[in-house]
Amino acid sequence: MMKALRLDAYQETACYTRPFANKVTETYPLPPYSTVKGMIHAILEANELVPFELSIQGNYDTIITDYRKTYFVEKSTVNMPIIFDGLEGEMPNFPDMKSMPLYSHMLYNVNLIIHVKAELDILQNIYEAFTQLKSHVSLGRQEDLLRIDSVQFVSLEELDLFDGKRLDYSMYVPTDKVYEDELKVGIPYKLNWTYEIKNNIREWVRIPVVYFEENTFINEELIQDTAFLDHDGNIVIWNL
Repeated sequence: MMKALRLDAYQETACYTRPFANKVTETYPLPPYSTVKGMIHAILEANELVPFELSIQGNYDTIITDYRKTYFVEKSTVNMPIIFDGLEGEMPNFPDMKSMPLYSHMLYNVNLIIHVKAELDILQNIYEAFTQLKSHVSLGRQEDLLRIDSVQFVSLEELDLFDGKRLDYSMYVPTDKVYEDELKVGIPYKLNWTYEIKNNIREWVRIPVVYFEENTFINEELIQDTAFLDHDGNIVIWNL
């Protein structure tokens, strides 16, 4: 059996901001891989890349709308939105900068189940970091506090795809693990995962995924890779 670490968590509100959404601050329906990865690295106080894989699932009650103050630096060819939420100190001042309120979408009553796959010593370090937290944890924006309800080691067994099982929670599944004809069943996204610094700019490697909503039937007609179950019957499909 495969060993993994499982995090059960809750957020009253959360905004997992989608890039390039200029008119409205749109949110992903679940935290993207890079957001969870960054949180884990921050808790580990890691100064180098820690190798692990993720499976992210969850649900929320509804989407609510709020305002946030957004700044724009006007150029001749681009109108770039800049958000300073969460920064300490005085707000930077740029030429030709103005501000205006924009709509911000937020998920309400978010429940998350995150599975982590790695070498046992890495899982142990992550476990100890979460059980000995030195401060609060945020996921998404700085103000999106994360309540950790449970951190536990779990054993995974392979799901018999011929019998199949319905998702109890919505989930990201990489598109290369889904039959091409079935991609239309879910909502496509490209999620950031890792990046390289090129010319002082982050260049992201993105993972194409499909967002399957809860009650989607996971079986051999949909998935062309291995899926797993934890001891509570939660389906686990790794991002790599």
